Amino acid sequence: MAALFTLLLGASATLIGTYLYDFSRQIFIQETGAAIDIEIEHILIALNGQSQAARIAYIQSRSNKSSNPVYYFQDQNEKRLAGNIPKLPDHVIPISAGIIGFSIEAQQESRAFGAKIHTFDDGSRLLIGRDINEITKRYDRLRIFSILILLFMLSVVLISFFISTFVVSRINMISQTAQNIMTTGDLSQRISINSNWDDLSDLAQTLNAMLERIEVLLIGIRDVSDNIAHDLRTPLARLRSQLEGAIKKPLSEQEIDELLTETDKLLETFNALLRISHIERGTQNFEFKPTSLKTVIEDVIDLYEPLAEEQQITIKAHYADLQPLSAYGHLLFQMIANLIDNALKYSPRGSIVKIELLRHETGQLIRITDRGIGIAQSEREKVFDRFYRSDKSRHTEGNGLGLSLVKAALHLHNGEITLKDNQPGLIVEIIL
Repeated sequence: MAALFTLLLGASATLIGTYLYDFSRQIFIQETGAAIDIEIEHILIALNGQSQAARIAYIQSRSNKSSNPVYYFQDQNEKRLAGNIPKLPDHVIPISAGIIGFSIEAQQESRAFGAKIHTFDDGSRLLIGRDINEITKRYDRLRIFSILILLFMLSVVLISFFISTFVVSRINMISQTAQNIMTTGDLSQRISINSNWDDLSDLAQTLNAMLERIEVLLIGIRDVSDNIAHDLRTPLARLRSQLEGAIKKPLSEQEIDELLTETDKLLETFNALLRISHIERGTQNFEFKPTSLKTVIEDVIDLYEPLAEEQQITIKAHYADLQPLSAYGHLLFQMIANLIDNALKYSPRGSIVKIELLRHETGQLIRITDRGIGIAQSEREKVFDRFYRSDKSRHTEGNGLGLSLVKAALHLHNGEITLKDNQPGLIVEIIL
């Protein structure tokens, strides 16, 4: 396709250049011939029926008036009779049928002339030449212009060929990668990018980012499926066993309460999954309003204060004087509540959980510090995955979805979260 395009464009450039050159030549010839023909016609009308002596006198009188046109009148024996040039030019060149060209030196300058020769009935001949110096210059300029156009068009042809080749190669590369992914199902493949100045490279980067996102989502779906099968199999099996036992004998109130509690936990897990999914996909209509983070944090502390006192943990808070920000307050409340719940859950008795609201160069910073078990460096990315629970936290109650909801809520608010070591304990920093 690129070669065909280049061939067509090259042929078009050649035709245009040839046409311009030929057109300029035809204009030059026509203009020169027309001027001479007018002069010849005028003289023939004036000399119609005149004697040879009258012809000589008339031609000489016209020759004396100016040096343009030039005249040379000779008899049948090639003897000069009249004119304003002493002799016929030594070197002539044919311009076209009936028109010749020659040069005359005048005042240390060579000037070009185009001429025609008229032969009278008695064999005498009259050469009439017009100064075509300016016409020749215009023709030369037009010829140079035609050559430049041709060169420019050829440059366009070459550049177009390289661009089309580059574009086709990039498109084929993208197509080949997509074909390989569809054939193998391997979403880890990426489009090769060796430049960053063209639109196709930008497209390739966007497609690579999309492939990476799809790969992460599919891995997440696979991990969620595995985790659901692993974490929910035991409670579901226990629930089924207890229901089977109810067939043989009636359940006590305590056993019914245990079944209801088990069922509520399962429903809570699935509701959390649905809520995270709604947040990530944006299918739920979240109404953002000016929200004070200080008020949200205070509400969370009021909720967890009794639990902290029960565990003999002190909650300390520090607030900077900050302006409200546009957010979905209920979701922020749940996000901070999950973080406080984790801090209290994994902190030892008699310790302190500190909550700070500070000014940050890009927004507002929430810092939550505890003295608990912390999170290993190798696990700080994994803890945001659904159902992931570190070995240290598996003995505590939970479903492994709290930090997944935190991450989803932050993504909705364009926020960032960082986990740091408090030696011992954990520092959680959120920027909104």
